[in-house]
Amino acid sequence: MERLLREPIENYLTQKRQAFAGNPLADQMRHEFPELINRILSDQTRYKVVGSPGKGNWTDCPWIAIFDTLVTDTAQSGYYPVFLFKADMSGVYLSLNQGVTEVKDYYKSEARNVLKLRAEDYRAKIDLDTNDLLEINLSSINSNARLYEAGNIIARYYPADNLPNETELIADILHFLHLYEELNFNDTHVDENKGLTATEKKQYRLHFRIERNSRLSKKVKEYKGYVCEACEFDFTTKYGDLGRKFIEAHHLTPISNLGIGQYKINIQTDFAVLCSNCHSMIHRLDDPSNLTHLRNIVKGIE
Repeated sequence: MERLLREPIENYLTQKRQAFAGNPLADQMRHEFPELINRILSDQTRYKVVGSPGKGNWTDCPWIAIFDTLVTDTAQSGYYPVFLFKADMSGVYLSLNQGVTEVKDYYKSEARNVLKLRAEDYRAKIDLDTNDLLEINLSSINSNARLYEAGNIIARYYPADNLPNETELIADILHFLHLYEELNFNDTHVDENKGLTATEKKQYRLHFRIERNSRLSKKVKEYKGYVCEACEFDFTTKYGDLGRKFIEAHHLTPISNLGIGQYKINIQTDFAVLCSNCHSMIHRLDDPSNLTHLRNIVKGIE
C-alpha cells in the first residue's frame, strides 16, 4: 500500500522524460494503484477508483480518485476524495476536491471563484479537523492544477520525506470516505419539519441522490422508454422534437428499505419513468413508492 504514494514520488519526474505510451509507471497509475485502494473499500460496486498520469501525454499533477457513483463517476464533475501529486513531486495531498472541467466550461474566467465559493459551502456541511488543510499548492502553473487548488474542500499533506505508513494511509483514506459520505448526505435538502430520525434523513438523501444520478437515469430511460407510467403523457406527442427523449426517472424502492451505504439497484423494478407533474405528485404521497396509488388518482378511482 505504501507504494501507492512512494513510487510516483520517486519515479514520476524521471518517467515523465520517457515516452508516455506503454510506460510502466503510467500503467501502474491506471491499474495497479487504483486496485490497491479498491481492496480496502467496503462497497466495491458503489465506488469507482480511477488513476490518471494524463491523457495522451504526461500531466503535471497525476492523481488517483475515488468516485461515489451516486455523485459522479468522472473527474470532470461533482466532488470526490483524490490523491493529488505536486508537480515537483515534493509531496502529495489527499484532498476532498471538486471536478473542475464542467465548472470551467460553464463559468469560464469565473471558474476559480465559483470553485472557492462551493468549497466554503461544502466545508459548512462536514466536521472539520484541525489537521485538515483548507488551501493546497500543487506547484504548477497548469490551468487545471490551479483550478484544483481552488476546488479543494479539505486536504491532508504528505511530504516526500515523511510519507505515511500503511496503517496511517488506510486510516486517512477511510476517514476521507467518511467525510465524503457525510457531505453526500448533507448536500441533499430534507424538510426538517417532517420530524425524521437521523437514519430516515440519511435514507431520504440516499433516495434523492439515486434519482439525480445522471448515469442511472439515462439507463432507466433507455430501458423503460419516454411515456409517463402514471398518466401516459408523451412529451414528443405534445412538444414534437423539443420533447423527444424527455422524461424523469423516479426511484420506487421505499426509503425504509434503503440500507445506508448500500448500492444495489434493479433498473427494471426499482424505477418508474414519470412526466414532471406526476413525478412531483408522487413525492407528495405518504408512500412515494406506490405507483399504483398515483395511477388510480390520475384515473379518478381514488
